[in-house]
Amino acid sequence: MRLTRALAGASAAALDELAGRWSARLRSEDRDDMTDDDLTAVLKGVARLAVSAVDTGGGLYSWSY
Repeated sequence: MRLTRALAGASAAALDELAGRWSARLRSEDRDDMTDDDLTAVLKGVARLAVSAVDTGGGLYSWSY
């Protein structure tokens, strides 16, 4: 729940900075851009879900394939 609250309370600038660090890490680990996704848009979307989860007392669930 701590991560959900942190995402819900993150500023746009903090999400932009996090997306930049995430992109840099992907590039350094794989020596290539691993994704065509707009990581800032992904984080902002998850942050909106986190706001809803906090407001309703719910949580977030994530899975990947």
